[in-house]
Amino acid sequence: MLGSFSKKIIGCKWWLLLALPVWVYGVFLVVELALSLLVGELSRIGAPLGSVNPVIFSTIFSIVTYVVSLAVVIYVPVYIKNRQTSLRDLGVNDWPTFLEIFISPLAFVAYFLLTMVTMSIASGVFSVNIQQQQSLPFSQSMLSTHWQFFLAFIVMVVLAPIAEELLYRGYLYGKLRNSFSIWLSILITSVAFGLAHLWAGPNLPLQWAVVVDTFTLSLVMCAAREYTGAIWVPVLMHMMKNGIAFYFLFVNTNLINQVNALLPFM
Repeated sequence: MLGSFSKKIIGCKWWLLLALPVWVYGVFLVVELALSLLVGELSRIGAPLGSVNPVIFSTIFSIVTYVVSLAVVIYVPVYIKNRQTSLRDLGVNDWPTFLEIFISPLAFVAYFLLTMVTMSIASGVFSVNIQQQQSLPFSQSMLSTHWQFFLAFIVMVVLAPIAEELLYRGYLYGKLRNSFSIWLSILITSVAFGLAHLWAGPNLPLQWAVVVDTFTLSLVMCAAREYTGAIWVPVLMHMMKNGIAFYFLFVNTNLINQVNALLPFM
């Protein structure tokens, strides 16, 4: 009887609720740590990495991290279990349609309004510091020329949204949706995406406010992924969010103080 019960549990694939999020985030974290150790070892043996412009270095580091992570997450299961993942499985169906482009700003407004609720709850009930800012690969002091702003923009507003949407709303949500209900898949994907932003590195505080924000963002993006069957609305939403943050943090830094006076959760 115990054997049949175990087979039933395995047949339900409940273990995927933990295994898939751990796989996606674990690969990204291991790749990032491995590259950091590689950089440290190269510096130790005399490689002149210290002379590389920090913006160029952060750009290359980010590109390699995302590309390697995507490759490992998607293709390693193919060689181990012959579990292939097609572009359609990732939600990459041709190019964005007019409907998806039209929906994107509306979905972003929905996220914005929902964030007001979740941030208020997080602050009032759990005492989360909603003024906490997210740790970023670039700082304002690093950007002094047009090409440096351009590289930072490409990484933050183009590369990161595409890569993260392929990993979470593409791969993770798609795999979960094959075995579980809409709501459970949305919840697990969003929890995983939020917690993926919790740890920003050694000697840095845990980013609980960022967790709440990205969890809320993921709820709306997963719903959009389910409704459209593609990741284009999530990608465009993610680009909008990061683009607004980039403008506030690096282009018009005085404006954020005025906005904070009106919207303290931002």
